[in-house]
Amino acid sequence: MKATYRHTFHTDLDTYWSKIFFSTEYNEKLFREVLKFNYELLELTGEPGGPRRRRVRIEPKTEAPAVVKKLIGDSIGYVEEGSFDPTTKKWSYQITTSKMADKISISGLFWAEPRGEKKIERICEVDLHVKVPLVGGEIEKFIAKTTGDSYEKAWKFTNDYIAQHGL
Repeated sequence: MKATYRHTFHTDLDTYWSKIFFSTEYNEKLFREVLKFNYELLELTGEPGGPRRRRVRIEPKTEAPAVVKKLIGDSIGYVEEGSFDPTTKKWSYQITTSKMADKISISGLFWAEPRGEKKIERICEVDLHVKVPLVGGEIEKFIAKTTGDSYEKAWKFTNDYIAQHGL
């Protein structure tokens, strides 16, 4: 299953990547305070404007449907490993889940496009594949929905963060 999410932010491309996406302060507030996820930065390398790599461990707090709970329990965490290409200004990532990693495959690509002065549209394309007979599609729909819900909360928070920090 492929899912695409689009959100408009009131900033420019360079500011988005250097002062928002890779900002430790922004990510800690977003994941811990807004999304209420357990969040741990494992690694961040590279300098603004250059190639960057990041690894984070995240455990979302979501209410899963019965079919998902039966397979994975009350929670599932994951490690996201990604890299930023400064030439294309794209972030590609791979997620490894803490449970059923051999059955769940999640990867994606983020980029942003200018939409006017101090305005960009961030596009996220996510590939979700769950190889579990009979219920894989339901799990994929659940992951896509919770991802979309999180991106909606992040969209509002991000524009508030941009305004509060004059970015």
